[in-house]
Amino acid sequence: MKNKKYGEVKTKKNIFPKQARELADKGTIGILLIQAKASKKTKEILSEANITLYEGLEPKEIDKIRETVTKELKEKEKKESE
Repeated sequence: MKNKKYGEVKTKKNIFPKQARELADKGTIGILLIQAKASKKTKEILSEANITLYEGLEPKEIDKIRETVTKELKEKEKKESE
């Protein structure tokens, strides 16, 4: 059985290579959204782990993404339970 991957939202001002390595080591994260700009080394670590990085997002953008994902997950759960 394949491991499921999920998105993780980080709203820190910075994400450091050590944090990127910890996320990569989880092996379950496929998408990372951050407000900060990631360093070249951080981007390399995430890329090697096949984690798609979206950086430089505004707080309002992140809030909208969270709302959209929450809504879609609730709709999916409702359909699956019918």
